[in-house]
Amino acid sequence: MSAVKQTITDSEYQIMRILWESEKRMTVAEVVSALDENSWTASTVSTFLQRLLKKEVIACEKKGKTNLYYPKLAQSEYDLNETENFLSKLYKGSVKNLVAALYENKKLSNEELTDLKKMFELE
Repeated sequence: MSAVKQTITDSEYQIMRILWESEKRMTVAEVVSALDENSWTASTVSTFLQRLLKKEVIACEKKGKTNLYYPKLAQSEYDLNETENFLSKLYKGSVKNLVAALYENKKLSNEELTDLKKMFELE
């Protein structure tokens, strides 16, 4: 899907998380109320939704005069793309380089190392 190539800003990502977690299509008002710690107005949320529509990562269904928004891009697809971009940008696409950097900087516990070893063991 070409939508994965689109950059989603941190603010747009907050909206996407709400849409991904929702079990139904959402109105602007529902998105605003789901933004717990954020003081965005309906106008601000609407602007972000319009941007996401333009990027084709969400869609909108009209029900009377109400717009109902829902994701077209799966969270797993977005997460995988972001992970690949991160690895490519910082670690030359190498998971080994990432793990080595975490290990060298003492960011992995012994338990995490053991879990990683088990995860990569061939059967």
